[in-house]
Amino acid sequence: MPKVTITNEETGESKEYKLGYGANLRKSALFQDVDLYKGLNTQLNCRGMGLCGKCVIEPTPLENVSEQTFFEKIHRLEPHQRLGCRTKVFGPVTVKAGIQD
Repeated sequence: MPKVTITNEETGESKEYKLGYGANLRKSALFQDVDLYKGLNTQLNCRGMGLCGKCVIEPTPLENVSEQTFFEKIHRLEPHQRLGCRTKVFGPVTVKAGIQD
């Protein structure tokens, strides 16, 4: 079971937990009461559909998460960024969240 450490850049909160291999990062974060969003985007988001582009994260190392998807390319994210709602975790990862305004 991969271990995830999420740090919200806005609030400074950090949480560490385990999730299943290939699990969706946004869904697991919500289950653990971890916020991937910044400001009002906590309430005003697309609920994991990949349309709003507000759950931008910076995972490290990139080898342990899924490749960029079509939605991430549409939002023109940097190569080191992903959307939390489209990210699957395959190994231990450290995540910076709450960076998209």
